[in-house]
Amino acid sequence: MLRNKYILLLLIALNSLMLKAQGVDPNVSEADPNLKIGQRYEPIYSQYWVNGLAINPAYTGSRECFSNIILYRNQWMGFEGAPVTQTLSSHAPFKDEKNAAGLFIFHEEIGVTDYFEVYGNYAFRFQLGQGRLSLGLRAGATFFQGNYSDVVAEPEGATDDYLVDESEVFPNAGVGVYYYTDQFFAGLSVPKLLSYEVKNSQKNMSVSPENYDFLFTAGFLYSFSDKVRVRPTALFRYRLNNGLQFDAGAHFIFYDAVWFGGTYRMSNEYSFMAEYQATEQIRAGVAYDIAGGDLAGQHNGSLEIILRYEFKYRIRAVSPRYF
Repeated sequence: MLRNKYILLLLIALNSLMLKAQGVDPNVSEADPNLKIGQRYEPIYSQYWVNGLAINPAYTGSRECFSNIILYRNQWMGFEGAPVTQTLSSHAPFKDEKNAAGLFIFHEEIGVTDYFEVYGNYAFRFQLGQGRLSLGLRAGATFFQGNYSDVVAEPEGATDDYLVDESEVFPNAGVGVYYYTDQFFAGLSVPKLLSYEVKNSQKNMSVSPENYDFLFTAGFLYSFSDKVRVRPTALFRYRLNNGLQFDAGAHFIFYDAVWFGGTYRMSNEYSFMAEYQATEQIRAGVAYDIAGGDLAGQHNGSLEIILRYEFKYRIRAVSPRYF
């Protein structure tokens, strides 16, 4: 429970930190007093290449097996009310190998607010050159819950009539394209096509390209030998009203089982990662982010843990897979 005289300071600080962490000017639409769900920037994932369904529906089925992933992310540890995120994704190709389907579930708690998302994903895939080209669609909704009644008024016993719980449902859809081989991948997506403005209990929907997050991912594999490989990857985020942001880094892979690497985020963050392929089916990874620049020393870093379990029932399933 947070006291009223601190809650506004907390939310303002969180808003400023989140915008700085993504390279956003705090004076743009995110600071607008109206709730614009469609204008929320897509969450940051350090291990985005593993959690591909979170950012691109065309990733559906690309593992060529029934793939299941859970992720936990505690952002800006030590900062009260900072984002805590959990995701669950499952996807698989159909027997005809041309079609694939998946489910993505997201929850994020920020202060006294909760965001839930449930999206169904579909991809149509076909052979192109030495790899596959996948065209993806997603449809679902964001469920917003503002638990403002959890705020304790100051002084004790006083009431704030404007601090009432709010909830909204925002349907949405996204599109993406993804191309991959055994040695390379590239994808482009717009995870949300709709924007919403809520004011005085009225919800207005719009299609505003200036609010789109265009996400481009790419990576390739280079083998020094059968025992040592390196896999550079990059994620570019572009929004018309904010410009270009990026993450870039690389993993070193030893014996196709142990992965060590790091990335640099344009917002002056550094992420260090380790992953372990325990069996053909089980993979675990952890990432720890350290902030530089204006955010240095304001929190204890960010922790992300991911676990993947795959049912290897497909003849075409390749082991190991690097993307």
